[in-house]
Amino acid sequence: MSEIDVFGFIGMNRSIFATFVLCGVLMPLVVVIVAYLFRHFSTVVRGGAMVSTLIGVVMLTFFTMSAQNAFFMMLTTLSGMAGAGSEVATNFLSSAGMPIGETISQPGWMMALSLVQVIINFVLTIYVFLFARWENS
Repeated sequence: MSEIDVFGFIGMNRSIFATFVLCGVLMPLVVVIVAYLFRHFSTVVRGGAMVSTLIGVVMLTFFTMSAQNAFFMMLTTLSGMAGAGSEVATNFLSSAGMPIGETISQPGWMMALSLVQVIINFVLTIYVFLFARWENS
């Protein structure tokens, strides 16, 4: 695999990651709209919709984190190429302030932030489907 191949994979990965992040940003809005539209249905129907939404939150989180982990694996591959003497990889990583010839891993705060987001999405999803009172509707 050449450096160009890795750069191509990184570009595709970032495109996929951006799509997942956009979905993650829009998902809470969709959850509120669906919960509002389902407000007059029985608790069983709203509960089913809630469970479906929670599964979607978990899947979206899983796919987003997988894309992010793949990105850091590609950066580690590029770092290894730079450590083996690749001038293109060395220039790229040096300009980004990344280590040469070392494993590049995701910062811990990124993982913690993802976990906090999932917890918030879970709590708010349960609230809007089962406990929210939609006054004036």
